[in-house]
Amino acid sequence: MNVTLECIPCYIKQTINTLAQTEITEEKAREIIHGTLPLISSLDPQRTPAENSTIILRRANELLGIEDPFHKAKKESNDLALELLPQLKERIQKSADPLLMSLQIAVAGNIIDMGILKDFDVEKSIQEALAKSFTRDDYVSFQQSLNEAQEILILGDNSGEIVFDKLLAEQLLEYGLKVTYAVKDQPILNDATMEDAAYVGMGGQIRVISNGSGFLGTILQDCSPDFLDVYKSAGLVISKGQANYESLEELGKDDRRLYFLLRAKCEIVAENLGVKLNEMVFCRS
Repeated sequence: MNVTLECIPCYIKQTINTLAQTEITEEKAREIIHGTLPLISSLDPQRTPAENSTIILRRANELLGIEDPFHKAKKESNDLALELLPQLKERIQKSADPLLMSLQIAVAGNIIDMGILKDFDVEKSIQEALAKSFTRDDYVSFQQSLNEAQEILILGDNSGEIVFDKLLAEQLLEYGLKVTYAVKDQPILNDATMEDAAYVGMGGQIRVISNGSGFLGTILQDCSPDFLDVYKSAGLVISKGQANYESLEELGKDDRRLYFLLRAKCEIVAENLGVKLNEMVFCRS
C-alpha cells in the first residue's frame, strides 16, 4: 500500500502525539516538529505509509534524545488490559465459538493505538466490538486453513493489545498448532517489544520472537534472517493492525497464508479495504 497526500497530516500528528508523551516545552516541541518537516518532502512515495512514518518518528526521537517516548504509556496500556483479562477469558469460555470470540476481542484491543488516538475507552470499545461482526469476514476459510496448517505466526501490533492477542494465541493452541508471536526489535510508537511480551506473560507454549526490525508494520527487507525463516515456514500468518496491513497488503494478494485482522482507523485504509471508517475486518487481501 503506497502513500497518498492524506498520509502527510498523519505523519505530523504522530510526531505531535510522540512529543505529548514527554515533558518538553512547547517551544522545544515546535523546534522538533520543524526539524522533521524537511524529511516529508524527501520521502519516497513508493514506500508504504508505515515505512515513511518510521523515518519521521526516528528523526523526532533523535531530536528528543529519548529512545522510547511511549515507555510509560505502554506500561499503562498493559496494566489496563491485564485488569480486563479475567472477564475477557470468561467471555471466551462461555462463547459458542471461542476462537471467533478471541478474534473479535483481539480486534477490540486494536483500539489501543496511541499513535492515532490519544484518548480511548477500552471497555467501551470491547463492548462495541463484540456487538458487531466483521465487515469483511473470511473466518470460514480461516477455519478450513487451520485444518491444513501446523504452524501459525501472529504479527503483533501494540502494547496493551498484546494482552488480547495472548487470548487469541491460547485459543489457537487448542487446535494443536505451533504458535509463534512476533514483536518489534526496537521501540517505535507504542508497538509491542520483547519487554512488553515478558511483562504481560506472553510465553510458555507460545513462542515469542523479535522480528529484528524497528519499523512500524512488518517490512520484510528490514527483518532478521531468523524471523524470515519463521515467516516463510508458517502455514498461516495473522497480521494484526493497520501498519502491518499497510506493509503486507500487496504481498497478501499472492500469499494466501496471510489473514489481516484490524480496525480501519483511517479513510485511506478503509477505502483500500472496501469498508467504512472504524469497521473491523478479518480477511485475506
